[in-house]
Amino acid sequence: MIRIVTALDAFSEKSGHLLALLPLILVLVQFAVVLMVYVFASGSIQLQESLQYINAFMFLGGAGYTAVRGEHVRVDIFYARMSERGKAAVNFFGTLFLLVPFLILFWISTLPYVTGSWAILETSTETSGLPYVYILKSTLLLFAFTLSLHALADLMRHGTKLVKG
Repeated sequence: MIRIVTALDAFSEKSGHLLALLPLILVLVQFAVVLMVYVFASGSIQLQESLQYINAFMFLGGAGYTAVRGEHVRVDIFYARMSERGKAAVNFFGTLFLLVPFLILFWISTLPYVTGSWAILETSTETSGLPYVYILKSTLLLFAFTLSLHALADLMRHGTKLVKG
């Protein structure tokens, strides 16, 4: 079980490191858009729309990485003073009764939305926009996938701590 948790965490770490390049790309693309508009008096709708894609991959793809690193929002008024076993219990039951039901609902509601977009190969509403809206919507599944992997790893990690003490 430890190998599985380690592999899931390693996947999240590697994807997080890969996605860490996206903020730089976002800034460079935004800089290019500003230059085009204000210096060269031209613009590109595709370049402007690409900012949405980069932003979606950056935040939705990085959710699992953020959770693995423990950098998500946590209200730890009581948590900080708990024993390791108490923290394991909070993490295990919080994941089981809060995160897992959310993920189930998210998967159920998102799959038809994304598959419908792929079925018609949805494109931008802008005439010269990016023809890949179905890929943009797929970032929702990326979010669900990375967070589901994290939830699975957390349940195994903290469940083991609870059982072993």
